[in-house]
Amino acid sequence: MTRLYLQYRPRIVFLTVLASIFMTVIAGKLLYVQVICHDEYRSQAWNQGTEIKTVRAMRGNILARNGEALTANTIHYSFAVDPQVFKLSDSLATIMAETYDRSPSHYLKLMDSNRSFAWLERNVPTEDCQGLRNFSARGFIVRKSVRRHYPYTRLAAPLIGFTDVDNTGISGIELEYDSVLKGLDGSEVLRRDAKGKVIPLRGQNGAGATHGSHVQLTLDIDYQAIFQEEITLAYERLAPKGIQGVLMDPATGEILAIAQYPGFDPNRPWDSEQSSQRLKPLIDMYEPGSTLKVITATAALEESLYDVEDEIFCENGEYLYKTIEIEDTHPKGMLSLADIIAYSSNIGIIKIAEELGAHKLYRYYTRYGLGSRTGVAFSGESPGLLRPTSQWSNISIGELAMGQEIGVTTLQLAQIYSTIANGGLLIQPRLVKALISPDGQKHEIGKPEALRRVASGRTMAKLRRILFHSVEEGTGNSARIAGYKIAGKTGTAQKFVDGRYSETDFNATFAAMIPTDKPRLVCIVTIDSPIYGQHSGGVAAAPVVRNVFTRILHLDNDFYVPPQPPVAERRRYEPLFLATAATTERHEAPGVVPDFIGSSLRKAIRLARNAGLRVQVRGSGNVVSQSLEPGLSVDDSAVCILTLHEDLQ
Repeated sequence: MTRLYLQYRPRIVFLTVLASIFMTVIAGKLLYVQVICHDEYRSQAWNQGTEIKTVRAMRGNILARNGEALTANTIHYSFAVDPQVFKLSDSLATIMAETYDRSPSHYLKLMDSNRSFAWLERNVPTEDCQGLRNFSARGFIVRKSVRRHYPYTRLAAPLIGFTDVDNTGISGIELEYDSVLKGLDGSEVLRRDAKGKVIPLRGQNGAGATHGSHVQLTLDIDYQAIFQEEITLAYERLAPKGIQGVLMDPATGEILAIAQYPGFDPNRPWDSEQSSQRLKPLIDMYEPGSTLKVITATAALEESLYDVEDEIFCENGEYLYKTIEIEDTHPKGMLSLADIIAYSSNIGIIKIAEELGAHKLYRYYTRYGLGSRTGVAFSGESPGLLRPTSQWSNISIGELAMGQEIGVTTLQLAQIYSTIANGGLLIQPRLVKALISPDGQKHEIGKPEALRRVASGRTMAKLRRILFHSVEEGTGNSARIAGYKIAGKTGTAQKFVDGRYSETDFNATFAAMIPTDKPRLVCIVTIDSPIYGQHSGGVAAAPVVRNVFTRILHLDNDFYVPPQPPVAERRRYEPLFLATAATTERHEAPGVVPDFIGSSLRKAIRLARNAGLRVQVRGSGNVVSQSLEPGLSVDDSAVCILTLHEDLQ
């Protein structure tokens, strides 16, 4: 052992021990990191170098019945900054201000935010951001996305609805079927090295997106265009508060067109009133007036209370009903049931309704589905308003018979007339025909479903004849199309304003079907407050339906109704105060005066017909006196005056 070694041995030992301790610490740390905390540090390393990118699912489209897309998905860009690293840029603020018609200070304020992320503009169409897409700066963020577009703009917009900036349904079918349309987002795994460069990964790389299914509607795009054009023209002509309508296939319940005006552009929903975005034919209720007289007529026919030609005295147009004065627009004396509907006699229909009574009348209103939702599978649908009989006043029977004291939607009215058209079955309306998966598999949504039978086919055939008569010779004559049989009914309902019925504001409605014998289309048009003077259903609404039917008939061979032979002139009798049995052939031999006392007017008219006797009627109710004694032999020139009174039990 040398003297030099001895001199430096302490230092050597110290360094050796120090080195050993250092190596031990390093080894321990390596053991701790690579063995004991292996999983934790591996996870941290993976997270720091891995980015999970969301792969957005493509939203399914909404289709017309022929498969034509009513929606589209377009590429949009969104622009943002990270204010923590982005340097204020006057040039970027200027470009954005010129492009989007805002002030540069608006964007500079966003760039100078204390937040770590700030949107500048979102969901900008590709053609509106060419300059911005080429802009590059640290902290400037460009995100590409898919945005909903509506190529037909206003066509059926309240039905189709629209989405928000995140492509989530806000209204209409977009909202109702949002979960079906939006699909399921997927993911993509990206690995980056220390410099941020993407490293390709082998094998499994996230979960793919499941694109949304398409929703196919029952809507016929050509019918919808025709319908919407015609109500737009009517709006310009009549200057109402609004117009709405439904076109339906009565056999299947499929809604072929549903229109309203004013409407809106779903590409720019913020430019329109929110009320225009509401699907009014399903949501808004109103008093429909005389279009509901068909319900009382249905009950009278089905219960064998009256037949088509049975006559009722309609008081020459003026009648005190309980506590209210009733006036007919077309004053008449004796009218048959068919003529009561044709001339829309309030007096005649009230008298029939009173004979039916509250419970029978209510039963038929509910049979037709009033007071309940149609079941069309639209969450905002209104059930309308039909109060139970326990809440009726002493004039409610008459008010309901005239189509007042009740609220209906246009869709409910279409369902009523479809029931008459198809022979008596209440069919559930349908808006959606099928769902189509991304791979093309089609899943039908339900089938035509009859909820119940409202009345017999025989009754409905009679009612269609009555409605045909209403168009040919009654208030609906402006809906006539030469060579074709149309059945329909007008409605002119005073609006209830400030606690009373207005003398100037009306709901004008026309409900129709074509052709009369085997209807293939039912069309309802309702006009809210048309110009006074053109406010009746026959003047305002019937021409709209006529124009719609005419254009559909001429459209193509998909809907073809052969021209009908000329209608034979119906045998008519002078609707004067002096009613006769002239509906039967004259008796050659003298007749015998019947005993009319206690008879209803309907029974008295039948007795007079059978006897070949002319009668003159005074009052209403049951017969309390007659001018000719029962059993007296008379010839066909004799007139028996009958006095009627309502209080006779």
